Amino acid sequence: MNLNRWDVVFVPADAQDATGHPAVVLSPPDILADPRQARLNVLVGTKKQPAETAKSHQVILNGADGLEFATLLNCALVYQVRKANILRTVGSVSHARRGAIATRVRAALGLG
Repeated sequence: MNLNRWDVVFVPADAQDATGHPAVVLSPPDILADPRQARLNVLVGTKKQPAETAKSHQVILNGADGLEFATLLNCALVYQVRKANILRTVGSVSHARRGAIATRVRAALGLG
C-alpha cells in the first residue's frame, strides 16, 4: 500500500474490528516509504452525531475528504499504528482542512 501524509485511512480499534475507524496519516514521506518502518502516526476520528459540535481540539471531516459521513477528528492525541493494520485508504484531507488540523495539533500538544 502506497501511503502519503494527509491520506484518510481506516484502522481497526482492536483485533475484532473489521470495519475500522477513520484516521489521518501524519508521518513524513521518508517514514511512509521506508519498508523497515513498520509503524506510522495518525489522528483518529469518530462518526459525528447529528447534534454534536466540534470541540476546540477537533476538526470535522466529510465527503470532501473521502468519507461517507461527517467525522470528528481528534487532534489532541496522536496514535501509532502498524502499516500492515491499515484496512483501506478512502481519500485525502482537503487542502482547506489541513491548516486547521495542523493548528489544532500544535495547540493541543502545546507546540505553539
